[in-house]
Amino acid sequence: MLRTVWKQCQSSVCQLSFYSSAGIKLSSMTGFKANDHFIITDDSLYKVYKATEVKIRFVDSDGYSEIASIKIPMSELKKRIIKGFDNDRTPYVAINIDLDKFKNIPSLKLARNNQIEIGQPVAIFGYQLDQDNLAIKTGILSSAFNHNNGLKYLQVDASFKQGNSGSPLINVETCEVIGVIGNRLAKVAQAHKRMKQIINNNLAILKKSQGKFNVEEIDPIQVLIANQNQIKHISNEIYKNVTMSIGYALDIVYVHELFEEFIDAEVSQTFTKLQINV
Repeated sequence: MLRTVWKQCQSSVCQLSFYSSAGIKLSSMTGFKANDHFIITDDSLYKVYKATEVKIRFVDSDGYSEIASIKIPMSELKKRIIKGFDNDRTPYVAINIDLDKFKNIPSLKLARNNQIEIGQPVAIFGYQLDQDNLAIKTGILSSAFNHNNGLKYLQVDASFKQGNSGSPLINVETCEVIGVIGNRLAKVAQAHKRMKQIINNNLAILKKSQGKFNVEEIDPIQVLIANQNQIKHISNEIYKNVTMSIGYALDIVYVHELFEEFIDAEVSQTFTKLQINV
């Protein structure tokens, strides 16, 4: 069954890699093509700071050989993001990739009647942060719940790595997408965010006192700043390599809602232009 799921779904899943102006790879995540010319992924792409370019690539059935890719400025990528009427509510993004290079890439089918059954087998397609190969992972749908932000999430018991954000959650029986893997609710992501906030606050306080006094020609504040930066680097490395056994996916119904809003907005704009021309 999983070989069938791989054959039907892998060609629609892409890697998004983010680069600095010096060409250094800063981060990567997963996305998938849907509705003919959109990529769906996690909204954590907004949090890739100092990125100036993004490479979007799809791979062949071996999970590695590249079959189609583009590299575009981050500014262009952000212009291609489709906004919903309530964009702050949805922790994912849809990117318009109506480009010739991706014309032959098939779209994944989004589940319409998303009948959730606890315990049902699921598959996750994703890229790891430090590798460029696509992998399939299996697990079970262990729970479904409404978060205090008003959104419905699916809890999945499987193996997750950094870079899996934006991965499609697949019903292995139908090969349809039932959710989008995110990292907002992952405890390791929340703990890492809190730790960075603490370190950044410490650095801000220390820098105010930098150079004000020395001990035997050594500025102890500079030593403390270097120590905090080392801790920050180590925490980032741990975060990149940590494996999680529980993940959370946003119910695919919200992607359907965005597409419907987008179509309504396009129709409204077209109607307004027609009225002006008349």
